[in-house]
Amino acid sequence: MFLKGFSSFAVTRLMILCFMTFGMTACSSSPNAALDLSAINAAVMPVEVQTPLMKAAAIADVSGIREALAKGESVNAYTQQASALSLALKNGHYTLAKFLVRAGADANLGFSAGEPSAMILAADVAQNELVTALIVQGYDIDYTDARGYSALAVAAIGGHLTTLNILLNAGADVDVAPEQRSILMHAVADENTLIAQQLIAAGADVNSIDQSGETALSIARQAGFFDLDLMLVQAGARL
Repeated sequence: MFLKGFSSFAVTRLMILCFMTFGMTACSSSPNAALDLSAINAAVMPVEVQTPLMKAAAIADVSGIREALAKGESVNAYTQQASALSLALKNGHYTLAKFLVRAGADANLGFSAGEPSAMILAADVAQNELVTALIVQGYDIDYTDARGYSALAVAAIGGHLTTLNILLNAGADVDVAPEQRSILMHAVADENTLIAQQLIAAGADVNSIDQSGETALSIARQAGFFDLDLMLVQAGARL
């Protein structure tokens, strides 16, 4: 190893220096560095083309974001299909998305009709802090996209138990039916006993029928998922 021959004291000092250097780099690369969030322009502003802030958000260009905001560019400038926040989310820049929400970004802007919402995109990848922030700010928890998916649906189907519980505790509709099949039926088909248990406890309809005439119980029974079969029967499911 390159540390061979160094005294333990020297190694300790080197490690501290590395951590300090990393910390300073991380701080300087944060959009929040040297920005007064209370002074950020949050005016809702339709625009014809993407602004420098929106372009920077799409590629997580932190220096570009800081520069645009410092110049007074609105965090809520938007086109029909894009805003700084929607572009950050669609490109997987979740730390940046959380910053933009704190800075006053409107999560309803920049999404076309039928697209997954900001909350759906966050729930789909278990971004629990962002999901919670959006709930607290009053965004529609039960919005469904063109395929019938809600934030709760993607959390359940993705197996994100903590996200699921955050949404259930906030009162999300447990009987949404993405792809014409209840969330509970999706969980049973995936043999996700824990998710199914949480959905049942939250009041999911155990006798919901999909367009093929299937129920959660028929799915469990045909697949030989005996624990789920018993759970559903005990919850009142019938063939």
